[in-house]
Amino acid sequence: MWVGGELQTRSGVRYMPNLPTEEVFTSPDRRRAEGVLRTTRPLVMPRAGVLVEDLEVWFEGGRIVRATASRGEEAVLAELDSDEGARSLGDVSLVEGSSRAAAAGVTFHDTLYDENTGCHVAWGQAFPFCLAGGGGLPADELAARGLNFSSAHTDVVIGGPGVDVDGLLADGTVVPLVRENAWAVPEHD
Repeated sequence: MWVGGELQTRSGVRYMPNLPTEEVFTSPDRRRAEGVLRTTRPLVMPRAGVLVEDLEVWFEGGRIVRATASRGEEAVLAELDSDEGARSLGDVSLVEGSSRAAAAGVTFHDTLYDENTGCHVAWGQAFPFCLAGGGGLPADELAARGLNFSSAHTDVVIGGPGVDVDGLLADGTVVPLVRENAWAVPEHD
């Protein structure tokens, strides 16, 4: 399921864990990522105290098989080697250019702000609440359904001006989602 910034506790209390939040996000099937991603903003890895620039990450069979950066590469590789799930995706998020963070036109060097400047993904821990009924399922069932588990969860911005985003339906139909840094989702009944 695609969700927004508002979450709810098991006791029914609604809260916003991420402010600001301009994203809609989901947890993808950890076994299905293929291709190369390139960051469009630098990444600050707070635990390592390292700035990462020009990051490129290669995926095969859902796993990160290679990562390079002009700066901070060693910190990225160390995190990717931290546990079995660190090399798979846990989060895919859509953000377009009208977000307040994007409109500021700056790189904040703080993930909670920078992730709201463009589409982003995170390697590492996924969110069980993104699966229907996932909040009550045991870990083995969540894993069987494709959810990723890791002590890491690192968001990297891969969207912004010049980056288009498409969705792919089960029947192979391509659906434009973001064009020219704006929502392009077609209206439907």
